[in-house]
Amino acid sequence: MDEEEGPALTRVPGWAWAAYVAAGVAWVAGGDALLAWLLGTDAGGGTHAGLWGSAKDIAFVLVSAALAVAGLRRLQAADAAALVRRGRAWARMARGAEQRQRLATTVVDNAIEGMVVTDANNRILSVNAAFTRLMGYTEAELLGQTPSLFKSGRHDRAFYEALWTELSRTGRWQGEIWNRRKNGEVFPERMSLSTVRDGAGVVTHYVCLFTDISQEHTQRQRQRLAFLAHNDPLTGLPNRTWFAQRLEEATAQARASGESMAVLLLNLDRFKDVNDSYGHAVGDEVLRHIARRLESALRPGDLAGRLAGDEVGVLVRNAASEEEAAAIARTLIAAVAEPWRSPEGFEVVAGASVGISLFPRHGDSAQALLQGAHAAVYGAKERGRGAWCFFSEAMTRAARERLALESRLRAALALGHLQLHYQPQVDIATGRVIGAEALVRWMDPQEGMISPARFIPVAEHSGMIGPLGEWVMHEACRQAQAWRAAGLPGLTMAVNVSPRQFHLTDLAGCAASALSASGYPPTQLELEITEGALAERPEEARQVLLRLRGLGLRMAIDDFGTGYSSLAHLKRFPIDVLKIDQGFIRDLPQNTDDMAICTAIIAMGHSLGLAVLAEGVETPEQLAFLRERGCDRYQGYLCQRPLPADAFTALLRGQAGGAVH
Repeated sequence: MDEEEGPALTRVPGWAWAAYVAAGVAWVAGGDALLAWLLGTDAGGGTHAGLWGSAKDIAFVLVSAALAVAGLRRLQAADAAALVRRGRAWARMARGAEQRQRLATTVVDNAIEGMVVTDANNRILSVNAAFTRLMGYTEAELLGQTPSLFKSGRHDRAFYEALWTELSRTGRWQGEIWNRRKNGEVFPERMSLSTVRDGAGVVTHYVCLFTDISQEHTQRQRQRLAFLAHNDPLTGLPNRTWFAQRLEEATAQARASGESMAVLLLNLDRFKDVNDSYGHAVGDEVLRHIARRLESALRPGDLAGRLAGDEVGVLVRNAASEEEAAAIARTLIAAVAEPWRSPEGFEVVAGASVGISLFPRHGDSAQALLQGAHAAVYGAKERGRGAWCFFSEAMTRAARERLALESRLRAALALGHLQLHYQPQVDIATGRVIGAEALVRWMDPQEGMISPARFIPVAEHSGMIGPLGEWVMHEACRQAQAWRAAGLPGLTMAVNVSPRQFHLTDLAGCAASALSASGYPPTQLELEITEGALAERPEEARQVLLRLRGLGLRMAIDDFGTGYSSLAHLKRFPIDVLKIDQGFIRDLPQNTDDMAICTAIIAMGHSLGLAVLAEGVETPEQLAFLRERGCDRYQGYLCQRPLPADAFTALLRGQAGGAVH
């Protein structure tokens, strides 16, 4: 604090105090002599002593008073000056605050952005002119309202909950939001929302700035539409249309220049399984990962485009030889196989099969090259996952045959040309038929009997395995219930389930529908699932099996010993029967390895409380070996081939008199 603005006593000059003290001391020491000289008499003597003392005191008081008055006047003058200076300072401060207030008001009122200030309850306290122009309301219409007045309906509850959560956590939220003007027009805004708190940290106000970004949004939409005209929205790769145009141009250039080129078609192996196992969100991330990997693996000038959900076409310019095209295929297969790691830490590994067609050897047009690459993909898949294959004319014939067979199979299913045959399953201890395995057969009016080895793969690839499997399930349950209704011995009906049907269809729903329609007891329906289907995704398989078990069904593992099931997995699966693959039965009892394997499977099955059934038994020696090792059941030509329903009916009626074998 300035000394002149302090308390008055602290501002008395030092010389004044010194003069006052000196005068007091001098008066005490020499006051009598001074008064005697002034009055012309003896100081303090005789009868004048009292008068003398009084005069001395009066004089002291007068001198002191004179000195005090002089000092106070000086102090009053100093205080007055200090007050004047302070008043002038306050005036300057007030003028500055007023100027700042006018400046802030001017800035807010003339800002391009709309501004809204609300109280702690989100009631609008003030808006600026830009906001009233932006929204079409007057200030009077807005005061006391809440910003929910502007909701567009474009955002769900989760959007606003996330907004308020972020605002509470950080005191700020920024982003784009769609709002509605007074005239009903919905438009995009960029919004910046801030929290105002008092000294105690309590929220007092919210301040929000709005910017109309309609033009910016329109420009982004135009750019997006231009991008989507040529690119796949998920991966960013050129789309099918743009890829085909570029391929047409490259083919024309190659035809004119005599240069060679190649078209590669990558088909992702079992990519649908990724979607079914982890969900489409993970599948989309894996596709983006694969697209980035492919682009980084391409040579300069080559082009990759997404042709379908799990198909990518690659245009390879200047492919000088088959070896060069094959080397590029191997590079791309390796790029696809690079694992994708999720934020949660699990890995997804994809694979690809590649078909290759060369210009001009396999075609001199874009369409012919693409068709050739498509046909070659099938050849690659037949070689196993992660393989590549060049196009050949034989593939074209095979592709045409597959398409024709698929069309005929659809018609056969619709026209009733499919039928079931039933192979007996026999109890080894009693020799009696205790079950039947339903096997689909196709009797074509022109061609005759078509082998399942021909049409089942076509059904798998084309997606017909779902409706085909559903028909088999319903027909098998219907026939088994008909035998029960006829008073024939009760037996277990076994129905094969393909891996794709197991993983990609509602198997439990299909079984429940078939049982409900037929009235067949669930405990007598047994579904045979291959070991490979269970080992592929064990936890998912377990959940499917548990749903089936909940219906009361029995489960068998088909072709056991050919897959990769572990004992730990088997213990967790609700399984009733192990079926030994016929490949281990064929050379019994001569092959010692097969003898050891069969003995081990029987012992393991029994240790887990499972029944064991041997497939493909054709000789008495094989049956004797199995009986000796304690196998429970068998099926095969030693008993019967698969029989039509009427022949199987006769077999069951004949069993009433004794054992079958």
